Amino acid sequence: MSLSRAAASRFRCGPFRYLTTSCGLPNPDYVNVSSAPSNYDNSAVVYPGFLSDEEGQSLVKEVSKRMKRRRFEDGHWDSVISKYREIELATPHEVDNESTIDVPQYAQTIQRTRDILKSYVSPQLTNHMKWLPCHAIDLSKNGRLDAHVDSVKFSGEIVAGISLLSDSIMRLRPAKGEWIDDASDESSGGYVDLYLPKLSLYCLHGMSRFHYSHEL
Repeated sequence: MSLSRAAASRFRCGPFRYLTTSCGLPNPDYVNVSSAPSNYDNSAVVYPGFLSDEEGQSLVKEVSKRMKRRRFEDGHWDSVISKYREIELATPHEVDNESTIDVPQYAQTIQRTRDILKSYVSPQLTNHMKWLPCHAIDLSKNGRLDAHVDSVKFSGEIVAGISLLSDSIMRLRPAKGEWIDDASDESSGGYVDLYLPKLSLYCLHGMSRFHYSHEL
């Protein structure tokens, strides 16, 4: 799971402009499938208004404190992201094993998010799965997150993120990823746009996770 502090969209909002937000449930109106390939399985979801203002401020405060001395990097070893800063935001052990009393609010928020995301993990894995560390990414105003399919080794079965400081558009395109067959073909065309307003949660699973690239 990633937490995006800022992201500059390179796509116009189009039909998303007048949507309203409501927390608690994914809203299909925030996923534009009008240009999607015919076999797309609606495996990308967006929860608008997922965080309260207080939860968002708590996460921003914690991330800002940890990023204070970090400089923006020109690029990453996989050439996917540029002009960014990144930290690992570990969740205290007691969130999973003890009462939430005295546990920092940001950690409680991460755990609440993971509780929601469990429903998108294969049932055979939920009893013995282990969450990968949460990362926070800060894109500069000139930053880019180009099309890619995340490695299973480093990102697991689902990909999810929360927008902390700004709205953005995520675009999904058919692409060949890791451990998939030839059914996914970049030449097939089509795309899916996710509107990610500030404080929203998105999750990519199934076809969206493995057969589609994503970019901001």
